[in-house]
Amino acid sequence: MKITVEDNSLQVVRNFEKQVREQPLIVKTALGRTAEFLMGLIKQRTARGINADGNSFPPYTEAYKIFRQNAGRQTQYPDLNFSGQMLSNITQRSQPTQAIIYFANKFQNVKALGNQKKRKFFAIGAREIQPVMNVFMQTYNKLSKI
Repeated sequence: MKITVEDNSLQVVRNFEKQVREQPLIVKTALGRTAEFLMGLIKQRTARGINADGNSFPPYTEAYKIFRQNAGRQTQYPDLNFSGQMLSNITQRSQPTQAIIYFANKFQNVKALGNQKKRKFFAIGAREIQPVMNVFMQTYNKLSKI
């Protein structure tokens, strides 16, 4: 019995490039909506204290835990949310070829970089790739039929 595996990834890339050339606004809109979806995933999982790989964040240090407790914040698990400014500062910009998710404010960006070193929150997890791709395809298909 012979099993043959066919790889059409090159054809998929060519088809996508063709769609970008023929319908750049639809692709840009679909990428923007996909970026918004991913931003929601990042915020939701971070609020639960889960990193991009699906693991719990390392705990806060005892000193920081006391600081949070004195400020009236929860200390059961790290949620990277003290004032709410960092996570609410995540934004996106889309173009016909890419969407970029970033922190618009420089101070919040520095804060995020520090948190990212300790707790990998600003990333796409392996389990999130397929749902993100599905959102893009569903949005693209819906918009291209209009």
